[in-house]
Amino acid sequence: MNSRLWLGLALGMGASVIWGAHAVVARISLAGQGMHPFDLIACRFLISGLILAPLVWRERAALVRLGLPKLLVLTAMGGVGNLMVFTTALLYAPASHGGTIPPITGPIMGALAGYLLLGETATRGRVGALGLMLLGVLFIGWDGLSTDLPDVWKGDVLLFMAGTSWGFFGALLRRWQAPAFVTASAMAIVSAIIILPLWVSTSAADFLARPLWLQLWIGFAQGIMLGVISMQMFTRSLEILGPTRAATLSVVVPVAALAMSAIVLGEAIGAKQALGALLAILGMLGAVTLTGGPARAR
Repeated sequence: MNSRLWLGLALGMGASVIWGAHAVVARISLAGQGMHPFDLIACRFLISGLILAPLVWRERAALVRLGLPKLLVLTAMGGVGNLMVFTTALLYAPASHGGTIPPITGPIMGALAGYLLLGETATRGRVGALGLMLLGVLFIGWDGLSTDLPDVWKGDVLLFMAGTSWGFFGALLRRWQAPAFVTASAMAIVSAIIILPLWVSTSAADFLARPLWLQLWIGFAQGIMLGVISMQMFTRSLEILGPTRAATLSVVVPVAALAMSAIVLGEAIGAKQALGALLAILGMLGAVTLTGGPARAR
């Protein structure tokens, strides 16, 4: 494998590790530091929106073609709306669930969205792989129902909703032929406009009264690492590796999330959760490497 492919692999894996760490950072902030979900959402979009604003202005013609109504729908499903559901879920569910259920659910629901919105059909092998991933989600959810913490199931339902929203978001991007990085950048600005008044009226004063180092850390983790750097890394990896190879790197997300949840937070990984994650990872690998490329249009 040449140096260019190694670069694409490294960038894609780096983005996946950042995504896997997202649930851990959010769980620490919410459960450990007592922050409000709006604090994380505001840091994510206010900072990334400011950084990405010049790009959005430069590529505004593409966004005009997309139109504001479609941009708002995409923002609800893949921007501020999705992150509201995800962060609220982590008030109840452990980070290990947050780092596994959405990235597993997303491809499953993305396949369903592709069938409904794009007229795609999947090979038998791909259906089997997606079924294996769904079985993995059910095992992880079963682990949540059997835990001593009574409200974990509420978080798992919200995480499933976040993954479903993300799967349909990707299908809508393709249906509307929206340029991914430019659209995501514009979504950050729209999300910032939406979250700012909500944040100011609820938890902004408490957040700004916290130690400066904590504010800077959350701003860096949410706004820069997650909101800008991971996006740049993944889109560059996609250009180098192509969509199928890049998609295989999604298996790194639940692996990284489980490992960091155990190491950083000391969360116990139960047998059912470990089995569910293993089944889902095998299904992910099968879906993108053993089933003959992308789904076909009907």
